[in-house]
Amino acid sequence: MRRKRKRLSFKPAPILWILFLGNLAIGMTSSRLTSIVRVRTEGVRAHDKARIEGILGSIQDIPCYKINGREIETQVMQAPDVEKAEFSRNPFGDALLTVVYRTPAAKIDGTNNLVLSTDGITYVATGYSEEIPSIKVPSKGVPAYFSLMGNFPGVGLAELAVYAHQHYPGALSKISVDDAGTVCLNIGSGRVVLGSCDDLQLKLKTLEQRLQRNPQELEQIRELNLTSPTSPAIVPKKP
Repeated sequence: MRRKRKRLSFKPAPILWILFLGNLAIGMTSSRLTSIVRVRTEGVRAHDKARIEGILGSIQDIPCYKINGREIETQVMQAPDVEKAEFSRNPFGDALLTVVYRTPAAKIDGTNNLVLSTDGITYVATGYSEEIPSIKVPSKGVPAYFSLMGNFPGVGLAELAVYAHQHYPGALSKISVDDAGTVCLNIGSGRVVLGSCDDLQLKLKTLEQRLQRNPQELEQIRELNLTSPTSPAIVPKKP
């Protein structure tokens, strides 16, 4: 006896839903209704405004989902003083670009606007305050200093520059590195030899404690050596 074949029931609803969602997705990715009509910016500095506007002008009237946010961020970060850029958008025509710039901690002597940022990065700055400390590098210049120090102690030097600016602002402080790579902090006419940026916090704390006991100590001596902060050494002035 033959079995009765089951009739296959055709349900159009799922197929229609799939077609509808597919058309909706295509429409959202290619329709001009989702194009960017308003871009807000946060953190953009005056000197960089024209460049940023030129980059953002390239995404006008482009559908939202066809815009490569990573590419926009990469273009913005091509400026040396930009630390970070974040671009976001929605399908309702709104976009937001947030730009974070590096903060100069010290200027490098003998260079054209080369500075050290607070996060230890050297870059060519568009502008900076003349009140930040300066770093005098060996006589052979910056490249020689980088090769001399091996792994460039940018973070330590930046930390030292921030400390100097907070405690001895203006032209009162200057950081120097000699041909042997020895780091020194010059305060007025006083000279503090730090050796390297290792144990920097301990060295600076030792310096503060000594100056609290005798604020004129650096004027009375030729040099204070804190290479070993637990055993400070003094070089007296010559008669």
